[in-house]
Amino acid sequence: MILNEEDLVDKCLKGDRHAQEFLFNSHYQDLYLISMRYLSDHHDAEDAIIQSFTRVFKSLKRFTYQGQGSLGKWIRTILINESIRLLKKKRLLQFSDDVRQLDTHDHEANGLQNMQASDIIRMIEKLPTGYRTVFNLYVVEGYAHKEIAQMLGISESTSKTQLKKARHQLMDQLNNEKGYGTI
Repeated sequence: MILNEEDLVDKCLKGDRHAQEFLFNSHYQDLYLISMRYLSDHHDAEDAIIQSFTRVFKSLKRFTYQGQGSLGKWIRTILINESIRLLKKKRLLQFSDDVRQLDTHDHEANGLQNMQASDIIRMIEKLPTGYRTVFNLYVVEGYAHKEIAQMLGISESTSKTQLKKARHQLMDQLNNEKGYGTI
């Protein structure tokens, strides 16, 4: 049995198929959920995971624990980048800097406490791909707008606009669905 990540990495580097399978299986479920947040399609999510693990195994010898954090975080970053690459390849990312159509008044948070996580996830999945991608990168993953702009090949302003539009659309969905109120 593999005792820690360093042993697992060593065994994977030596071509141990059981270790590689263990690494894949131990991260699969989390990676699938992350990929679905970006891609919203089972087959695309599966493709992103397979491509990510291909890259993981090809570049595992370059992985070091100093400065990169955990192996899981490193794999997650590769998956996010692969999911974005797939969105770009399929030309599903479309961005606009136009914020004129957005309602600029503030909303109060008073309905979220009654919502289930599955309701929130479903609402996020309904967002257009560009909004959803920036929302996930900023809110869920914690990337800064500058990093998002670099990852997606857009301006920081576009990243901020997409986030604002995503939040606005989520507020509209919240107001229209199940009477949860406003945020």
